[in-house]
Amino acid sequence: MKMKDSKYEGKGRKETLYFFFYNFVSKAITYLVLFVLANIFSLEVYGKAAYAISIFSISLLALLIGVPETLISWQVRKKDSTSVVYFLSFLSLIFVLFGITAFWNHKWVFPLIFVLPFFLFKGIGYAFFRIHHKHHFVQIFGVASMLLYLGFLLVFRNMGEFGIVLSYSLAYFCVAMMVVSLTRGDYAKVLNRFKMDFRAIKEYFKKGIVTAFISISFAFLTWIDSSILGLLSTYENVAKYNVAGSISAVMLVVPVAISMFLLTRSAEIKNDKTSLSLLKRSLRISVSITLFLGIIIVSLIEPILRIFFAQYVGIESYVVLLIFGLMFAAVNHVVAMYYSGKLKPEAIFYPIFFAALLNVILDVVLIPGYGMYGIIFATVISHFFAMVVLTFKSGLGSYFFPIILASLFIFLAYYFGIFGILSLVVLIPLLYALGLFTLEDFNVIKNVIKNLGK
Repeated sequence: MKMKDSKYEGKGRKETLYFFFYNFVSKAITYLVLFVLANIFSLEVYGKAAYAISIFSISLLALLIGVPETLISWQVRKKDSTSVVYFLSFLSLIFVLFGITAFWNHKWVFPLIFVLPFFLFKGIGYAFFRIHHKHHFVQIFGVASMLLYLGFLLVFRNMGEFGIVLSYSLAYFCVAMMVVSLTRGDYAKVLNRFKMDFRAIKEYFKKGIVTAFISISFAFLTWIDSSILGLLSTYENVAKYNVAGSISAVMLVVPVAISMFLLTRSAEIKNDKTSLSLLKRSLRISVSITLFLGIIIVSLIEPILRIFFAQYVGIESYVVLLIFGLMFAAVNHVVAMYYSGKLKPEAIFYPIFFAALLNVILDVVLIPGYGMYGIIFATVISHFFAMVVLTFKSGLGSYFFPIILASLFIFLAYYFGIFGILSLVVLIPLLYALGLFTLEDFNVIKNVIKNLGK
């Protein structure tokens, strides 16, 4: 069995580092876009558009039904992708017709409705990229979408919330067309003849619906929370929460990059012991580097807001609390992608389901009395609950308390302001002592970087 898995040794690592690099570039451009949104548009206009995009994003996750995550494992295992892709394409048209009917009196959101199918085509193309371990292509197009979004925003800046949603839709339409063009060979193989085997579709949906729901549940940090906040609070608070969430989310570049690699590799590896060892190493590297980034962000958060987001000065404590919660989210994301790659999303369904349910309940209870702090506490508690269950369920219980202890450095770094960066000097040996980073992990990272040019 080991011989069977050895052919994958080292495969995709270099591409994962490329993904990581382009993810950083994408985040930098995302913050440039956020800077434009936060300084050109009023809090009311930006909050209204962000509210519409959050609802659109939740609907999109319901449409994608496990694309690209489940589709990657499905294709790698040579199952019937033709029936699935044709059925999802047909389903996207139904979503468009329903959206037009439901939002007929709010025509300014129509660009989001019309672009729905193209998000599906882009997601399928991303699945093809990742099957071939071209993880970095996903982020290259992420960079392209943000650049296009920025350009369209400058063109349509005088059109209020309609200008924002139109710019967003046009950017992703253009990217979808580029992705489809580059993956047309894979599309041709899958769609070479019309086929709709409902037994295969039913089997896929059993996995895909669970994966989709898990994706929706993970979205409570942004889209679901923004939607609830828009209903129970003000558009100004939606804008503040989106800015705080976007700044804190930069620390997820590592777990997201590693998860892209882990999703495909866990689908390829058959040996359970080898697969679990890969999960543990991915978790250690993800947690350690994520914590480094979190400490850097909280140490610099005050000058970042003063220089780039003057309208949002005062949200520093929100960012710090969200970053603390995202330490737990980093763990959850890696574990979720591991099980998705194994085509066992049901293994994490209940932990994520109850975490999402807890989040919604706490949102409704806490937002009226505590506003922004209410929604942030709900988010942190929900991520923590999911991590408690997932770590012990996945055989990762030995990392539970070390992760909590190390994460407390985020508050210590914020307390010391810009000098909080110096806490990294103490943190590095602590992570080694806690077993959250090993010399083997360091050697893996070093070898990947060393072999970039080969």
